[in-house]
This record gives sequence, C-alpha cells and structure tokens, in this order.
Amino acid sequence: MGVEIEVDGLTKSFGKQVIWRDVSLTVPAGEICVMLGPSGTGKSVFL
Repeated sequence: MGVEIEVDGLTKSFGKQVIWRDVSLTVPAGEICVMLGPSGTGKSVFL
C-alpha cells in the first residue's frame, strides 16, 4: 500500500501565537489515524 496522507514540516500560527511547529506525519493507505487533545489545541486547524 502507498501513503494516503503525508505532512512534512508543517508550521501554523495565528499572529505571534504558534500552534503547530515542524509537525510531520505519515499515514499509510488503509490505516486509521486519531488525533486526541483538549479543546482549543488546534486539532481542527490541522485538518
């Protein structure tokens, strides 16, 4: 199977507030990936 999702070196900020810094993720095709975290930590922004 190949790679379904690949992110390399993602950084996201709102103004001076950095919420993601140098995030890398590889999800192979057919796999399930879950992001867990408290409310307001940027999970939806990542999507």
